[in-house]
Amino acid sequence: MQVVVAGLSPPLLPFGVVVDDCPLGDSTFRAAREQTLRALGLVAPAQKALPSTSVTGPALVLSDELWVTRRALKAFLKAAKTSTSAVRLALPPSRLLELMLPLQDLDIAKDGSAIFPCAFVPAGTTTTVAEALAAAGVVIAYQEIAVSLPVPRVLLGRETSTTTWPLTSTVALRARHWLHVLRASHLAPQVWLLERALQDPLRSLCRAALGLRVDEAARISAWKRLFGFRGARTFIHPSAIVEGSVIGADVVIGPQAVVLQSVVGDGVVIEQRAHVAQSTLGARTFVSLNSSMQACCTFEDADACANNLQACVVGARSGLTSFARALDTVVGGAVRVDDAGTLRSVGELPCGVAFGPGSFVGANVTIAAGRALPAGVRVLGSPQGVLRRVGTEAAGTFVVDDGGLRAVKG
Repeated sequence: MQVVVAGLSPPLLPFGVVVDDCPLGDSTFRAAREQTLRALGLVAPAQKALPSTSVTGPALVLSDELWVTRRALKAFLKAAKTSTSAVRLALPPSRLLELMLPLQDLDIAKDGSAIFPCAFVPAGTTTTVAEALAAAGVVIAYQEIAVSLPVPRVLLGRETSTTTWPLTSTVALRARHWLHVLRASHLAPQVWLLERALQDPLRSLCRAALGLRVDEAARISAWKRLFGFRGARTFIHPSAIVEGSVIGADVVIGPQAVVLQSVVGDGVVIEQRAHVAQSTLGARTFVSLNSSMQACCTFEDADACANNLQACVVGARSGLTSFARALDTVVGGAVRVDDAGTLRSVGELPCGVAFGPGSFVGANVTIAAGRALPAGVRVLGSPQGVLRRVGTEAAGTFVVDDGGLRAVKG
């Protein structure tokens, strides 16, 4: 079967690169697509097609903005094989769609299914890329497991203290905004774990058997410890906790560090007492001691050394210091982001800040949720709050004022 990849992605702000070069799991969107196609016996072409390119079936037509997992693509090809005209992949209404739809700008069918830029052109049919990617949708087989997760009810303005998260590896997501690079990173750990497990089903079955417990909570805890994957020459300190994660090669995880349900790229350093959860770290990311990140994504060579970093995307060669602050919620509603000059809601999930490549954020700098820091921008804290001049003051109580000390009476 012929594979056609349409070059539709403009460079994403603030990263300055197309979707293909953005991080996804421990690799990139391009690498993930190529791996998915190989798993199904298909090969992506070296050159991308224009919308006007003619296509004769049987052919698979994909937008380069699309992330589609192996299970989703396999289900689509099965559902589309009896079609007599071009059709596109559609996901039925689900919790996954509820959380991921904002800003994707997909076609929505009357039944509520979302239609993605992934088309099948049957044998004997000739069309263009643009026409194929405007075809009707065919809904694929889909399943998800609903998991209840605790959330800060007051901060998020919710009625309940839990939210429902979908566990599934049948994923399609159109990445047309930096928000979608973040959202893809939320889903990547569960997809990567399942696909790694399926590569060696016998060993995975043995791991599942070893984790069997009568108590459900104990069983889940055991499986989290047992289902982890690590690359060559990786060092994990005996006192570190690593659960349900995919760890690359040449990684160092220091004493008392915690890594939970994350994907960690090659050459990453996570120092002592750092905490990384539900995140994906690009190659050679540095996480300094006592840093913490939740539901974040980093490009390669990022220094993500901030405390309490949540739902952020850190660009390549960016530096975040310990007391840089990125907010990820707003009071009384959803976070909004700039989309080509229009402020749009990101939905119910938290959304922090996108840091462009080569950016730097110093101590005591707070950035509002949903902002995108441009490439190369360096933001420093106010010098008035930094003590730079120390004299021979007598003992007493002082405040920092314009770089010096000012006595406080009483």
